[in-house]
Amino acid sequence: MELWRRLILLVCVCAAVFLSKVTSLSPLILTASADLAGRQERHDMPLNDYIARVTQGKLYRRDGREWEEILTKITALKEGKTVGKEWSKHLPADKYPMEVLFFRPDEAPVNTIAGYFRKDNDVLYVSLQKGQTTNYLELEYRTYSDDDFHFGGLSSYPHPPIYMFYPYRRYSLWIALLGLLLYILLPRKKDPEAIRYPLWRMVLGDIVAFLIAVPFFAFPFLITGGSLQAFTVGWPLFIFFWPFFFMGIWLLLISAWFAGFSIVITEDRLRLSTYKGKREYLYKDIEYFQPVIFKPPKWLIALSWTAALSGKGASRIGSTGRALILSGSEYSSLGIKMKNGSDLYINLTDMIGSDILKGSVKIIKAMKQAGVHEKSEVREIRSLGLETVRFPD
Repeated sequence: MELWRRLILLVCVCAAVFLSKVTSLSPLILTASADLAGRQERHDMPLNDYIARVTQGKLYRRDGREWEEILTKITALKEGKTVGKEWSKHLPADKYPMEVLFFRPDEAPVNTIAGYFRKDNDVLYVSLQKGQTTNYLELEYRTYSDDDFHFGGLSSYPHPPIYMFYPYRRYSLWIALLGLLLYILLPRKKDPEAIRYPLWRMVLGDIVAFLIAVPFFAFPFLITGGSLQAFTVGWPLFIFFWPFFFMGIWLLLISAWFAGFSIVITEDRLRLSTYKGKREYLYKDIEYFQPVIFKPPKWLIALSWTAALSGKGASRIGSTGRALILSGSEYSSLGIKMKNGSDLYINLTDMIGSDILKGSVKIIKAMKQAGVHEKSEVREIRSLGLETVRFPD
């Protein structure tokens, strides 16, 4: 259950990130005010002739409250006024300095014009008569494609509204919250006789794993601006970022091991349980037990000091601090040697020497009472500590 608890949360969070960047490339209609009189000033011809030339075969007369409201809102935008919550969703997502409103082709009132567009970037004009004044709206038929995505996101401006361009983002938060809810509510083992690691330490380990896994999973989609486009345009980003994502998954598996780890002491054996299953180790099959200290491998320490010495400024100070901590870190464990030659290691402290497995003294006491030989010699092992997250052969 501990493994499923973490995998469900990871899948939900990653699915939420992925869906939040899934784009809809359906056509949109950009609507703006057409200042034809202002444009005519740059041309040597009467205003009516200029309008006739520019709008030839592209002009449609419309009236009605909905068209007048669009004109009113665009005019308000040009004057720097707000347009209200209902109309704000039609504004560009990037706050592009352009008084433009987005509509889907099936939305009223632009659905009465949408059928006249012939191709992408096609422009039509709508005339609105108000008393003796004729106002014009310019409507552009825009289709975004994968070619509009590059490193840094969507390169075409203006950017469509979020609810149009990322239609599934509204579900992302709920999916992530569902995963978190299941992470909290899925049942945990409650054996009063079992010795296990504290819950808060397991949650802390999960947080660290997620802080590594989730951002590096998300970076390719965030940088490219689209989930599907990340695989077509930004695929090199996966080569750089996703190894760290898989490292986070690996840390999550380790966290699941310790979260599900429990020991039950009986008169003749130790019963161990993790998400991988259960094992029993008879005292008569144990050759001896002894204290073990795990230290980081020397190559890892040398690598950390190389990174520290090659840094500059504040980064060098931070790298030096991490190198110092790594150089002095060690984990105390209980090593159990089986008569078949295999080894079982049980972590007892964290890297600063604090006890993490309350009740470990009972394990040692039970083996002593069963006549298992105790070695007082401390064994030192330089490794990443993976020996403590597996059963003996």
